[in-house]
Amino acid sequence: MKKYKRVMLVNLLLILICLFAFPKVLIFLGLPNNCQIFEGNKTPLKINLPFNVSIRSNPQGNLKINGHRVSQNELNIDLSNPIALQASSVGEYNLDFKLFGLIPLRKMVVNVLPQVKVIPGGQAIGVILKSDGIMVVRNSYVTASDGQKYFPAKEADIEVGDSLLEVNNVEIKNKYHLARLINEYGKKGKSLRFKIRKKSGEVEFKEINPIKSKDGFYMIGIYVDDGATGVGTMSFYEPNNGYYGALGHMITEANTQLKIDVGEGEIVRANISGINQSHKGLPGEKLGTFFNGQGMLGDITKNNNFGIYGRLSISPKHPYFKEAIPVASPLEIKEGSAKIYTVLHGGEIEEFDIEIEKVRRQYEPAEKGLIIRITDSELLSKTGGIVQGMSGSPIVQDGKLVGAITHVFVNDSTRGYGILAQWMIMQTDLLEKNLAKEFVS
Repeated sequence: MKKYKRVMLVNLLLILICLFAFPKVLIFLGLPNNCQIFEGNKTPLKINLPFNVSIRSNPQGNLKINGHRVSQNELNIDLSNPIALQASSVGEYNLDFKLFGLIPLRKMVVNVLPQVKVIPGGQAIGVILKSDGIMVVRNSYVTASDGQKYFPAKEADIEVGDSLLEVNNVEIKNKYHLARLINEYGKKGKSLRFKIRKKSGEVEFKEINPIKSKDGFYMIGIYVDDGATGVGTMSFYEPNNGYYGALGHMITEANTQLKIDVGEGEIVRANISGINQSHKGLPGEKLGTFFNGQGMLGDITKNNNFGIYGRLSISPKHPYFKEAIPVASPLEIKEGSAKIYTVLHGGEIEEFDIEIEKVRRQYEPAEKGLIIRITDSELLSKTGGIVQGMSGSPIVQDGKLVGAITHVFVNDSTRGYGILAQWMIMQTDLLEKNLAKEFVS
């Protein structure tokens, strides 16, 4: 018996050493140093530690754990069972966990956010994005009339990823405008003074003498691009303020895969005319058509790792959702069945079954929070799984928006990644506006 007690004591000490020496272990086991929940919602927190702890809250009174208010007195909780957090008011709560009521285990900040409701998307959209500046996508050379190769841009330290903003104090409108300006100034024998935003974000000025090519045009030896277009899917929109989110991932320049800084952009209605099916090792795609300025839905003001964002000028109708639904916090999402909404033909939104195979524990904004699998036989027969253009298709579970599809697994097109809806919502001003309402009311 004594030997058994010694072994148990040694094991307990080893566990405690690991917990105190490696805070990340606590996060891995489900006890983060911060988490976010929505006001009024019961939010589960699965910690799975074989300990009883005492918990104190500051401020007191408005936060409940397992239905009990965390007040001035310590609340005793068994961490081997799931616990449920719930708060009746927006704010920040500091929880102090103590092992056996004595040993400090973890300080956790619980941020209670105002409830946000949106209408899930699913609409096929055409994306037209013009970059802020003209992006350098490749360095090259100019073959002059004497047969020699010259590298004026490279010698001026203009690099891939830099953006050309002005030349000789003239704002550059697009890549064709840039080519015309270089040629015109070159014919006049003038040098070019470029205003450049470096890839690092710093603004610099560079002086370049253009070279007359063997074809008679003046050039500086670079390839450039000024935007992107494509077909995607709207993820959600808020009917009162018009905020929307789409795609769930960044739009990048095709040659460099670098982020396109937003100059101006718009989303328009798209018509899906066909599907190239996905196969192992070869993702498929939606075949869509759209026209600049025709059927405009809204603008694009933000492009980042979590998708594209802006405001709608027209609120589209949805066949499955007449009213807005709540957005789920990361802790509310569970493994199991869910629905997605997307367009396979024309502009008709359809509903399909999927399985959420894995929910990654994310306590701050990050990509690829979900692993999903298509289970709907109709969708599989028509697409082979996830296809390009499906990015942004909303995922709904238990009446809440939980995320959006973002990527397909190349070697298994029935499976892919999704992004958590809350991280997308945080890219808009919806939380701030709802928070302002809380204080006004």
